[in-house]
Amino acid sequence: MQNLLETLETTLALAVDDAQYWDPALDIVVEILGARGALMPAIDPFFRGMWMAGTKEMKDALPAYLKEGWFKNDPREKVLKLMMQKGSACDHDVFPDRAQKDLIPIFRDYLYPLNFGVSYCVRILTPNGYWAMAIHFDNDHPAISAADKILIERIQAMFDKATTRADEIAHKKIAQFAQFFKGTESEVFVLDVDGAECFSINSQGKLRKQNRIGYLLPEETSEKIATEIRELCVSDPSLSISRAYQFDTGKVSTNVLIIQIPPSLRHFFMHFKVCAIRTECSVATGLKHTRLREDYSLTVSEIIAIDLLVDGNTPNMIADILSLKVSTVRQRLKQIFEKVQVNSQVELIGFHKNL
Repeated sequence: MQNLLETLETTLALAVDDAQYWDPALDIVVEILGARGALMPAIDPFFRGMWMAGTKEMKDALPAYLKEGWFKNDPREKVLKLMMQKGSACDHDVFPDRAQKDLIPIFRDYLYPLNFGVSYCVRILTPNGYWAMAIHFDNDHPAISAADKILIERIQAMFDKATTRADEIAHKKIAQFAQFFKGTESEVFVLDVDGAECFSINSQGKLRKQNRIGYLLPEETSEKIATEIRELCVSDPSLSISRAYQFDTGKVSTNVLIIQIPPSLRHFFMHFKVCAIRTECSVATGLKHTRLREDYSLTVSEIIAIDLLVDGNTPNMIADILSLKVSTVRQRLKQIFEKVQVNSQVELIGFHKNL
């Protein structure tokens, strides 16, 4: 047992730096308690579904929970409310009569067939308020014992410490990420979960107070774009999805690239989900963009890749900036070579200079 607790502590230390380790941390909790699976969703419905942490068993069960509509009227909400008051709660605290529990549809038709009939909810403090660690046991598991509660409180304290530290490091990493653009014409915005508010880091690396998204995008921006941003916020971070936009006001051309914050730069409960890189171009640069778009059929994403290359970024650096694989960046550059009829990065930079 002590070895498992030490392993959990080590894994949480890794999770502080890299969000991909939150899932393995929950796997260890399951092993410590002899459970079948665990999930860490937000208490606030606004945050639920935003890149939850969980074991494979629980993530495999989630599609049916959503598709079959069990989330719409889940009686276990009572367990969550009790957990908020006491710090932890179990199904047995709310449904002590097994015969009555057997008649509840979500247990009878969804949880029991998966052998997830007993769950224990642990309150975890995060920068976005309290979240629940929902630990699922088999259908006939007894109520949590006094010894289990002592163990769970120890686990709870370890997670509280890790989530607090993770928030500090995540913000520092985003500030470091913004250094890619220091001295350029670009400004980095970090958007919250619904794309409504953000904080920004200017080209000198200075952090600004939270701004409305209207500062990032023109006020006349369509609801369609706002919807796309919200979709990006809730999409799977492993897909490296991005959106690129260009706005011309006559005097300046503004490029906006919106990407998911890479898992290495944030943690799963962080309500800032996407970065936006906003670049106001001079008239000359705007004309180049127009030519690249109209004469050479380059996409906005391809034009941004050229801009980053011309600013002195290597393919590896561009991959970090755009949250892409290096192979994807190289393939994108290869497509650009074919469109503008050059054979190398050096030739591409020269071509861009002479446009």
